[in-house]
Amino acid sequence: MADRKPPEDALSDLRRRVAEARGEGASNAPPPQSAASLALRFGGEFGAAIIVGALLGFGADYFLHSGPWGLMIGLGLGFAAGVVNVVRTAQSFNKANPPDPNARSIPEDQD
Repeated sequence: MADRKPPEDALSDLRRRVAEARGEGASNAPPPQSAASLALRFGGEFGAAIIVGALLGFGADYFLHSGPWGLMIGLGLGFAAGVVNVVRTAQSFNKANPPDPNARSIPEDQD
């Protein structure tokens, strides 16, 4: 029992072996997304949120016999959820791909 490791050493050894098995030692970062793929992602998330909101509102109208109100509320909530999804996606992209601080700035128009 004299050669047994203390719990802290065993835990750090286990963490090191798990990281090696996952391949986290090397740089596994995905390449930056192209502008087209990012635009398609924005559109897909926004459109999906509106469609889901509209379907839920239509379903509420169908079962509650409430006329167009459920559909209108569902579309509004779907639009809001779509905007939130697009903003979150843009923030995560900007966080993963910060702008180059040495890039040239574009001069503003002089009137």
